[in-house]
Amino acid sequence: MTSSKFRLIYRIVLIIFALVYGIMAYPDGWSRFALLIAVIAIFMTFEDVFMKKAKKQQRIAFVLIFALAFFLMFYVAFLA
Repeated sequence: MTSSKFRLIYRIVLIIFALVYGIMAYPDGWSRFALLIAVIAIFMTFEDVFMKKAKKQQRIAFVLIFALAFFLMFYVAFLA
């Protein structure tokens, strides 16, 4: 098993675990943190798989979408 395949499997397991825990125990503070981790892991996985051959405009769009999703989830998780 190559290291990139291991990272992909690890991230998918992390995403599934964080989403299941975050949704099952939503009102709790730790569940909000789990949802934030899931958002970060989803974007890391997407970047690792699809951004290898992306053009500059696609990379900029990805960074903007990631920043927007991260700060929105951070606001929901900790400030709302």
